[in-house]
Amino acid sequence: MADTITLALLVLIFIASFVSLRHYGTSKIISNPRRLSLPPGPTPELILGNTRQLPLHSPWEKFSEWRKKFGDILYLTTIGGPIVVLNSYESMYGLLQCKSSSANRPVFQMGGKMIGFDRMINIRQSDEKWKTGRKIIQSALSNEAIRSFYPSLEGATRTCLLHILEHPDDFKAHLELLTGKIIVLFTYGLKVESSQDELIAINNEAVGPSLAYFAPGAVLVDTFPILRHVPSWFPGAGFKRHAKILRQKVDTMFDVPFNRVKTNMAAGIAIPSFTLENLQDGIYDESDQLASAGSMYIAAVDTTVAALASFVLAMALYPDVQRKAQAEIDEVVKHGALPTFEDRDRLPYIGLLIKELQRWKPVLNLGVLHFATTDDDYDGYFIPKGTTVLPNVWAVTQDESNYKDPNRFWPERFENPETAELDPYKYAFGFGRRMCPGMNFADATIYITVASILAAFNISKPRDENGNEVELDVPYTQGLIACPENFKCIIRPRSEAAASLVRTTADEQGW
Repeated sequence: MADTITLALLVLIFIASFVSLRHYGTSKIISNPRRLSLPPGPTPELILGNTRQLPLHSPWEKFSEWRKKFGDILYLTTIGGPIVVLNSYESMYGLLQCKSSSANRPVFQMGGKMIGFDRMINIRQSDEKWKTGRKIIQSALSNEAIRSFYPSLEGATRTCLLHILEHPDDFKAHLELLTGKIIVLFTYGLKVESSQDELIAINNEAVGPSLAYFAPGAVLVDTFPILRHVPSWFPGAGFKRHAKILRQKVDTMFDVPFNRVKTNMAAGIAIPSFTLENLQDGIYDESDQLASAGSMYIAAVDTTVAALASFVLAMALYPDVQRKAQAEIDEVVKHGALPTFEDRDRLPYIGLLIKELQRWKPVLNLGVLHFATTDDDYDGYFIPKGTTVLPNVWAVTQDESNYKDPNRFWPERFENPETAELDPYKYAFGFGRRMCPGMNFADATIYITVASILAAFNISKPRDENGNEVELDVPYTQGLIACPENFKCIIRPRSEAAASLVRTTADEQGW
């Protein structure tokens, strides 16, 4: 049986390879009239190009290694088409920020078309639906709209503190509930009470298993789109059956909360929200409203959780940073209170800490893939139409010409304006027209959570049965979003007064 499956797949791959290579080989020659050189890269193999050299594990590290030999701009040929890897901030800014030729997204066959994430504005190609969706989202995430949501952000965070106080070992689950609760309330006006709520559970079931399919070369159907048409019963077509299961979950994520708002609206009990406002205005087509709401809901949760989990890890590893941040909070925030958004401008070290959090462990090591819709050139190199462009964000964060001792979590690197190192906000949320429209919302969520946790708790490394500290060497997930794997640490209230404050403020908020 295994031999039959292997033979069937090989036949299909051979046919798809022949079609792809004929098309790609012809178009590449025609589209370079200036005869500029392609960027350098590892020597390709006959027929397969660099396909077999694409690393499946931590590709950002291999690309950084190749940078030492080939330079900031790396070119790879694959059966699925050419890939350009940008290994420096300068090349990312020059090609992705200053030019529009690569402001598109590639077609994600498995994650997009088959599983259904192509409804997301964030990864959609640059068509009219994308333009409309981005316009809807940008208007909803204005600074004024986010400021009006500050009380809800503070209230949800207070409840999260209570959950951490009562069950500190489950801190990551509490952070997942917090971020889910916030985005569901903002987007749909729906209140989520627990991690068992359908709107939280379905996110975990759909998004996590799908993220791996957005890495280059992660699944054959992205290299050979013809495989999409293979019957699901065909030997070796298990990916189609898996896609169908995930598709149902993704459709649920888009449709269920949106339809709840419509039902509540008809009953006159809908809570003000992004979706309710759009439905009432009726300016945009309902399919555009649904796609925009689902995009905000799906994109916000996992990325914010990853950043907050890295924060907890950083505080356990760097107690001096934790103490300095807590000292600032104690000096600024009035006694018997927790931090608010009104305190932010008077907490500069917290701002530096959050900035370093974006750099130390980037949530998107390879950003989100770009795609060249026209021929272009950069730094004397030819970038062919149809090239997938990878911004290797991880390489920028580890570049010693940008950051001294890059492995160290050190907020002070941004303290002095005259000597401050490269600001990670210049690259952590993308570039140009494809910059993340939810950047300010994510930043607000991270600020209030970080400041509140530091005000209430001490975080430290775990200890063994003899009371000795256990060193933490925490692996990160692979795929599109990098999040620390589950790890143990000690989270305790800073004092009995702090514990009492957490209990009191959570009760007062009524969350």
